Amino acid sequence: MRDQTTLKRLGFMTQQGSTHTARTLMLSELNTLFDHVAEEAGKAEYQAAIRDANCLAKRSGRTRQLTARHLADLYGLDPANPIHAGLRYFWSRDEAARPQLALLAASARDSLLRDLAPTILAKPLGTSITRESVEEAIERHWSGRFSPATRKSVAQNINSSLAQVGYLLGRIKKVRVHLEPATGAVAYALYLAWLQGGRGELLLQSPWCKLLDASQDRLLELAAQASAKGWMVMRRVDNVIDIDFPALAPLVNQVLKTDVPATASQQEIFHEQG
Repeated sequence: MRDQTTLKRLGFMTQQGSTHTARTLMLSELNTLFDHVAEEAGKAEYQAAIRDANCLAKRSGRTRQLTARHLADLYGLDPANPIHAGLRYFWSRDEAARPQLALLAASARDSLLRDLAPTILAKPLGTSITRESVEEAIERHWSGRFSPATRKSVAQNINSSLAQVGYLLGRIKKVRVHLEPATGAVAYALYLAWLQGGRGELLLQSPWCKLLDASQDRLLELAAQASAKGWMVMRRVDNVIDIDFPALAPLVNQVLKTDVPATASQQEIFHEQG
């Protein structure tokens, strides 16, 4: 596994901080933004689309500014950020995978989502996932860290994010349901694990693959489909697995070779968590 400094340069947020104290995955806004801004767009173009063109139809300049910040926190919004570059690469190739892609990217950049989602997804299918039960999980993980109001907000937002993706069903009473992983989501989960420095079978045991509600055999089946489509390369001989991402590797190699501080979009952005 790579060291923390390298992970930050690759786009991961490794320290405490979370958009989920205030917002959800913002999946609707992300869909609209990606429809409005080309895949090859630069960082400034994302900001201009949200703040100047108001492509997300926000009522005030302050709201546009906050929305731009939250989306950048969750998804990078910078083609020089390998997590964002991978998100857009698979986003354009597998429409059905988009909610799962958003969850994976946000989990790589949002510590509360990354820590809480596995706890919720470990619940048996059919389990009622209440806001109160998530609040209890938050308190177990981070005793005394959050005020009651912030803890309630985080629990509501985490549940809403998982419902947007499809892991929870129900508007008021949310129930844990199975979600079949999409091919592009499996490829992106493997890419995130590969970015972290995982190789071989360890990729399939990564936190990202564990978010996808699937057995190792099913992950391998879908990874083979992604390889057949040219989205990644997987070679398998008996129990030996070799996975690579030729389309994304040049950017990753460039980031790893560039001895400069992380860009603003790669740095931790902390929020008050009263």
